[in-house]
Amino acid sequence: MGLLIDEIYARESEEVRRILKANFTEGALQELCGDEHSVIHVVEAEGQVVAFLFGWLFHYVFTMYWIYSLKEYRGRGAVKQLLDYLEADLKARGCYKIEMYAYAEQNKFLDFCSKLGFEKSVLIEQSLFGFKIQKIFKYIGPLDTARMEKRVKIIGEAGQGVKLLSFTLAQILTQLGNEVSLSLNYDAAVRGGTISADLIYSDRAIENPLIDEADVLIKFTRTRQFFPAKSLVIDEGFCEEGTVSCSIKSEHGTSYGFGDVALTVFGSKIFINMIALGRILRYIGINILLLNIKELLPQRSLEKNFEAVKYGFNYRDDV
Repeated sequence: MGLLIDEIYARESEEVRRILKANFTEGALQELCGDEHSVIHVVEAEGQVVAFLFGWLFHYVFTMYWIYSLKEYRGRGAVKQLLDYLEADLKARGCYKIEMYAYAEQNKFLDFCSKLGFEKSVLIEQSLFGFKIQKIFKYIGPLDTARMEKRVKIIGEAGQGVKLLSFTLAQILTQLGNEVSLSLNYDAAVRGGTISADLIYSDRAIENPLIDEADVLIKFTRTRQFFPAKSLVIDEGFCEEGTVSCSIKSEHGTSYGFGDVALTVFGSKIFINMIALGRILRYIGINILLLNIKELLPQRSLEKNFEAVKYGFNYRDDV
């Protein structure tokens, strides 16, 4: 990873490279590779890893984060071998699409990917560090609505930032080239009422904006209301009595506890929605490095909001 970052981001400052490397220490890599959504393949020669790729598989879409080969093994088929093996593996898992975000100045790499069937999508004019990023993709399986649509249901109470969370998430998904539908629903109560958001994103136009079963359920309020979902629940009810923040649990029982971090780290429980935003972005495979997220966050308490997103994403910039 160190060699990859030094080479790809050679035009950037040493500080940018330092921050990027901080997210790929040995401990950070062990954590990433142990996640249920992570996919990593390597090529070995004489007992040495000479090429690797790492990415994220969520809801039939594989987002490739990194692919790299040692210089002395380039032109010998290692990367092509990796991509062929990856495609066969993903097809067996029912995946229909591979996408990645390449440094826009990597013309040779983009040309190489074009020869392998990848097409250009949106050009991100300004990432977190200011440089341009090109999104590319390749369809590898049959396209149908059930696979292409990802459904996110958010349920909370007035004052918990459900509207801000859902709008910010919708903006991020839109800027990354997705078709996005967002519907907000309020109950009749003026104060303390429930608010819910149905957020759907897809490669194609969305016909039905309402969700009957969520792929991801985000639930901030203690309520007996049941809503069917496939994975990932954020629920105030999982917390001990009297806590002000929430935990995140997947259907497999994995728990990401926030505890009272919104208060102890950020000074107010109002930041819990931004902590949740960071965690959800990581869960669905969207790297916060891709966009200048600060432009999408409320200007009031901007730095704390941004720090809360990074905390939820588990982004390291101070190692």
